[in-house]
This record gives sequence, C-alpha cells and structure tokens, in this order.
Amino acid sequence: MDFSGIGSFESCLDDFPGNFMNPSFSGFHGVNWSNGFSYGNPRFEATSNVGNPSNIVITMAMTEDGSELLQDFLSLKDSRISNLIFNMVFEFIFELMIHQFGRYLFQKLIESVDEIRLQIIMEKLTFPENHIYHASVHKFGNFSVKKLITTLKRSPLITYVIKAFSNKFEKLMTDPTGRHMIMECLDVLDSRTNDLLYVRAMERCLELSRHEQGVVSMNACIARIKGPRRDQLLDWICDNVRFLAQDPTGNYVVQYVVGLNNPAINDQIFSLLDGLYVKLSMTKTGSHLVEQCLQLSGMNRVISEFLGSDRLVFVAKDRYGNYVIQTALKESKKRNGRIHASLIMKLEEHLDCLRHGYGRNILRLIQSL
Repeated sequence: MDFSGIGSFESCLDDFPGNFMNPSFSGFHGVNWSNGFSYGNPRFEATSNVGNPSNIVITMAMTEDGSELLQDFLSLKDSRISNLIFNMVFEFIFELMIHQFGRYLFQKLIESVDEIRLQIIMEKLTFPENHIYHASVHKFGNFSVKKLITTLKRSPLITYVIKAFSNKFEKLMTDPTGRHMIMECLDVLDSRTNDLLYVRAMERCLELSRHEQGVVSMNACIARIKGPRRDQLLDWICDNVRFLAQDPTGNYVVQYVVGLNNPAINDQIFSLLDGLYVKLSMTKTGSHLVEQCLQLSGMNRVISEFLGSDRLVFVAKDRYGNYVIQTALKESKKRNGRIHASLIMKLEEHLDCLRHGYGRNILRLIQSL
C-alpha cells in the first residue's frame, strides 16, 4: 500500500492514535464510523467510543479495507507498530480471531509480535474461558487457530494449545470443524509435543469409536499417531475388538485397523473374532469386516467357522450375508481348493432353500464357478 498520502510513516507513528481518531485519514475510507464494532458483544458496546483509539482500530479490523490497512502496517516489520496495534486490539483478541475480516489481522499480528506478547495472547485465549476451543469450532476462528499452531510449533508456548485441546478433546474430536484442529497438531507437531493428545485418544477411544463424527476422527488419529503410543493404541483396540466389531459405528475402527494390513495385529484380531463371524456376516457393517478377513489372512479361520455352523444357509440367504458367502467362494477358489470344495459341498446341502431371495446370488455363483 502506498503511504504517500498520509505523510511519512514516522510522523504517522508519532501521532498514531490522533490519526486513527480522524475519520478523514486517507487510509480509512469506507469504514463506517457511526456504528462501531458490536458483533453482539455488550461489553464492547458499553465501552465503544469513537474517541477511543483502541475501539476505532477494532472497528477498522472488522472491515475488509481496514483489516488490510492494518496488515500493511504490520508488514513494515517495525516492533513499535506491532506493539502499538497489539495494545489496541488485545482486549478483543478473541473477537478478532473469529471475525470474517478481523481474523486476517490476528494471523498477521501473531507473526509480528515477540514471544512475551505471544504468551500474553495464549494466556488470554486459554484461561479461564478456553477461547481457543470456541475458536476451533467456529467457521472463521478455526483458520486463526490453525495459523496459531503453525506459528507456535517450535515454541514452548505450543503447550498452551495442547493443554487446551486435551481438556476439550472429545468435544473437538466429535465436531466436524474442531476435529481438524486436532489433526493439524498431529500433522505439524512432533510426537513428544503431541503426547498428551495421544494419551487422550487412548483414554477416549471407546466413546469416540461409537460416535458418528468421533469414529471418523478416531481413524484419522490412528493414521497419524507415531511411536510407542501407536502400538499401545492398536493393542487397546485389539483388547476391545469383540465389543467394537459388534457396534455399528465402532466396527469402522476395526475395519480401518485391519485395512492397515499389519500381520501381527491382524492375526490377533482374527483370532479374537472367533465365534462371531456368522453373526457379523448378517449385519451391515459387520459383513464388510468379515469380507476383509476373507480377503486377508483370516480366510481359513472364517470359512472353518462357516463349515462348522448350522446357520450357514441363513448367512447365504441374508441381505448382507450373501455378499460374504460370495467373497468366501471367490477367495477360496483362488487360494485354497480344498476348503473351497468343502464350502460348496456344505452349501449344496441346502439347494432348495437357496433358490429363493438372496440365496439365488449364491446359486448363480456356484454354477459359474
């Protein structure tokens, strides 16, 4: 921006508040000086005064042109300017970071101020109201929080963010906007910094796995956790796999872990699911899990359970189970002729029953094989 219309920047800085109080100041054209910034905030309305430089700066920051002008001042990289703007906006730093235009000034400001002022900002955002959580679930505020994470990633101050997030971990993980802030930490920060979040993921895994949004976040979390905590989390899932596999939502976590194709983990899971394959095959989510097992190292184990069950024909005629039997027939045909023949022989005992409903899919496949 060209500052030639307002004289030298030094002279502007010397009389910064005075210039801000003058609506004829050339940089402020388009700012509505009559309304002030309310944003539904009675505290601001009670103190709003056009003669108050801080309130004028906040009002500016909530307009597109005013926010851009203030950002241009910060771009000059003069500590006196950044400190002055900081002092003027600090009281309403949260309102700034969740505003459509104000958030850009917030993001520029945290890049411009020193560590001491960053700490003051973090203290205000995390105590006592945990503003950073509310910003994380806000449609504009989450962009400010993301910028905060990347700005602080090499600073000890990042612990403020981690502690605030750990206190609201389950709420963030079950919020479609807030969960991205947890993922940003897991993507940007090292495993040591993220350890508290790793611990929370293990502590809240069961609850999150049974939540429609939480299960999506939990799978994303599993993909990102590194180091020993990852092994601990996978072991915990194995320990609870029978419960999770039978839960309509928790089943997706088991499917995700099986899909990682870790031989040791999968062997544990397939073994622990013994006795449940028939039941799971006749549920919407469970049938997908059993098909995964059939396509991986659990095939012989699953088909052996089918062969020993008197409910195989019910699986074959089920709206979900018939797809499982089709997968069993195809996989065993490719990988184990003996068990494939046994499965066909078992199914042929019930040819009359298979001539109706979903069973016809099995009959057609047997004939084609």
